[in-house]
Amino acid sequence: MTGVATEPSDLPVRVRTAIRAAKLSQRELARRIGMDPTALSKALRGTRRLRDEEIAAIGKACGVSVGYLAEGTGPSPVLPETGNRAEPVTVAERREQILDAATVLIARRGYHNVRVSDIARYCGTSTATVHYHFPSKEAALHAAMEYYAHRFRSRLDAEFDQAISARDKLRRLIEVQLVLTTEDVDEWSVWIQFWTQAMLEPRLRPAQRRIYSDWRRLVVTLLAECRTEGLLADVDIDELADRFTAMVDGLAIQILADSTDMSPNRMRSLLLTAFEPHLTLT
Repeated sequence: MTGVATEPSDLPVRVRTAIRAAKLSQRELARRIGMDPTALSKALRGTRRLRDEEIAAIGKACGVSVGYLAEGTGPSPVLPETGNRAEPVTVAERREQILDAATVLIARRGYHNVRVSDIARYCGTSTATVHYHFPSKEAALHAAMEYYAHRFRSRLDAEFDQAISARDKLRRLIEVQLVLTTEDVDEWSVWIQFWTQAMLEPRLRPAQRRIYSDWRRLVVTLLAECRTEGLLADVDIDELADRFTAMVDGLAIQILADSTDMSPNRMRSLLLTAFEPHLTLT
């Protein structure tokens, strides 16, 4: 996929192993190396690239070599016989760890290829603990979808806060839709899998409909805002919103499935011209 940043998938796993061997919590490790806990959490999910100096600091704090962390070479850390950590993990932290593991595994391996035991192993806990927070794998998929829906809206709100007009908001809306980063790929992967699973499991459909309806309503509201600025005067806003949302979904699926030569740059270009001749964004 042209333009999509990737992170070596084994690096976060080796960092997690080193943390467990050192009997540290993620929060304590972040404190020791002077790293923001949220940034470390994203790195352990594979959605943020660790810098060389951060890898070196993690190795020093955990007592493992940079070669092991970066490339898997050299002695592996020895895991303790018990799962005890130097610092207790709170219930909220454990749930976040499990959700982190579920989202990245479902996104990259596929819903039907992930077992609860895989989620437990990824975040260094037991299957019983996973079931305590998420009674079923379907519940974990649901939580992952809610997480990414919240992530999308937070990113969009941040972009809209910087916009100078409704036209500018449309440009920023398009940019947020693009498949540019590893986390964008994960977000789209979970969304598409949830969509597919909802076709087979009717009980998932209300959540899928709610999230998708919120997204479409946002587009309609933004198009109506354009009209208040003297744009799109003779356009059926509902019809334009339907065309735009369908294009977003279809183009992103082409990129993820690698079924065509679609790229993020071409996706951007096509979405920008979707409003022509009614509204020129390019």
